[in-house]
Amino acid sequence: MNILISGATGFIGSYLLSSLLDEGHRCRCLVRRTENLPAVFNNDNIELFRGDVNDVKSLENIGEKIDVAYHLAGAGHVAAVSGQDSRKAFDVNVNGTRNFIEACALTGVKRFIHFSSTAAMGLIRAPKIDETMPCCPATPYQMSKYKGELTALEAGKRSDIGVIILRPCMVYGPGGKGEFLKFCRLIKRGVFPRIGMGKNLTPIVHVRDVVQGAANAIRKGRGGEIFLIASERSYPMAEVHKAICEALNISRFYPYVPVWLAYLAAFLIEQAAKGSGKAPIVSRMNIISTTTGRVFDIRKAMQTLSYQPHADLYLGVAETISYFKTESLL
Repeated sequence: MNILISGATGFIGSYLLSSLLDEGHRCRCLVRRTENLPAVFNNDNIELFRGDVNDVKSLENIGEKIDVAYHLAGAGHVAAVSGQDSRKAFDVNVNGTRNFIEACALTGVKRFIHFSSTAAMGLIRAPKIDETMPCCPATPYQMSKYKGELTALEAGKRSDIGVIILRPCMVYGPGGKGEFLKFCRLIKRGVFPRIGMGKNLTPIVHVRDVVQGAANAIRKGRGGEIFLIASERSYPMAEVHKAICEALNISRFYPYVPVWLAYLAAFLIEQAAKGSGKAPIVSRMNIISTTTGRVFDIRKAMQTLSYQPHADLYLGVAETISYFKTESLL
């Protein structure tokens, strides 16, 4: 098949590109630059299309002779505190999504797979969370991801494109950074406490499992459907802490800190970060997210997309930390 990908140079996108090439597909990749690209792009089955999701004119004819489009280009993060970061998140995640899917519609693309995030749902307090539950995004980043979904679905209805939404939880693996790298750095420094008395169930998923579900969505699932992509269970934070310590070959105390104290400390860290213009190493949203203890029900993805997460936590964490060390990130 002829497949279009935005965000192919990113963490998940690069794995998806490799997987699709291995399956024999031909890929057209939207890139903002064509120089100094990773080695995976040196492939006869890859066509580079220079453009930007926020430049409508640059997207002209991007979907010509394309069967399926994947939209992974995104911006922002849950820890972002500045107004500039929030505006960028909306500009890329909402307006950029609209521009990209409308450009695809003009050229006859029939299937559009949109990468969102469980962040779009906000923090839902329930024993198990599935796709039927109403979203309650609170932060600018969460709202941008949710509105990006709505934008894609609405454009799909107008244009007769089958839009499938994928909502992965926190993704880790070699090549990634984000929240998982932050966990590792804090644990290595010995400043990662146990917050509150709960298990602090943490949903994380290996990048290769995410890509498996995404690749299966080429032919499976109907337009307008949403799928949660996560591991089969959420891990107690104590287990994640243990896996990271083992991979780092260190022993670190895991001290208890009351929720109120952790929240206050995060607030002070956020205020200091505002002055520096950098994202805080810990935010109040991190504290709330950690103590909410989320578990995602992935039965729909398993039944409809034949999604089967296989990654072992300890092996996945070990290879990820090996990558961090190789890249001098830890």
